[in-house]
Amino acid sequence: MRLFIAIDLPEGVKQIIEDIKACVKDIKGVKPVRKENLHLTMKFLGEVDDNKVKVIITALSQIKFNPFKLSINKIGFFPNEKRIRVLWVDAGPIEPLKELKQEIDQVLPDYKDDHPFSSHLTFARIKYIASEDDKKKIMELITNKQVEKKEFLVDKFKLYKSTLMPEGPIYEFVKVFPNA
Repeated sequence: MRLFIAIDLPEGVKQIIEDIKACVKDIKGVKPVRKENLHLTMKFLGEVDDNKVKVIITALSQIKFNPFKLSINKIGFFPNEKRIRVLWVDAGPIEPLKELKQEIDQVLPDYKDDHPFSSHLTFARIKYIASEDDKKKIMELITNKQVEKKEFLVDKFKLYKSTLMPEGPIYEFVKVFPNA
């Protein structure tokens, strides 16, 4: 099964992101993330044998962390301006997230990350940009759209199963890990 570790977002944060998504929903080639799938990924584990899930749950259960607050604050993209493929909203401050990420990495050393950790909430994926006008709309959103700074408490993280479907991934909650 395909697994990842994530922080859920409160409804108020999801609604702000929904408002941002509305700016790009009609652009050809842009696929917004469904509201129920919005989250902050801490670690993508990838395909995991069913018999290893209990080991992962036991390892993650060892993590003790203090609750902390995050806020969303700006829009960005990956990987670069010439080839925009992901639109996201930044979440910070990064320090408590990095600390939690280090704890996760320590208890799951066999699961390596392909990319450095970035505290972002993906709200749309871009297969292609059909025209210069569309690219201009996307860049205007990134540079000009003011993101309402919404603070939220992180007092738990979750393990999720991801099933890839033609209409988009389906995420199923596996286990919650509350703070110490």
